[in-house]
Amino acid sequence: MTIKELNVEESEPSERERLFGETHKRSMERVARINDMMQAVVKAQVAVEGFLIEMLEAHGKDPAHYFFTSKKIKALRDIDTGVGRPIWDLLLQASYVRNELVHSLNEAKIKEESDITREAYLAITQNELQKQSIRDMTDSQMVTSAIYHCIGHILIATDMLVAEKKK
Repeated sequence: MTIKELNVEESEPSERERLFGETHKRSMERVARINDMMQAVVKAQVAVEGFLIEMLEAHGKDPAHYFFTSKKIKALRDIDTGVGRPIWDLLLQASYVRNELVHSLNEAKIKEESDITREAYLAITQNELQKQSIRDMTDSQMVTSAIYHCIGHILIATDMLVAEKKK
């Protein structure tokens, strides 16, 4: 049976109901944005953790002494790994975004750290087409891309060190 069959009139939503609907829609959009960013950035961070551990081990360091990502990055940054300080600094900056995502959810701080990460990523990028791509990315895409960019450098340097040790 429909509302018309019940002879019940549909009324316009009240101001309060409209406000609630708009607020609910905005909050769900916000949750979706945060969820997307958290999933992408945290997954990339988990991946980089494994590669940092491999690099520490390749350099004869015990990863157990470097529990936090920042400690791993700083330890490797201080060794001649072949990666280069700008890559380590970019990865460290991207980890600040991840920290804000999982520890505070302060959107203003996440945006601030993302903007700093974008500038660091742009600073190490030579190709103008790639720079424009970085500028056009969402914060989530850009931070994730920056982490994967760093992973590439870490993998190459680790593989080269392992190959050199085998000789």
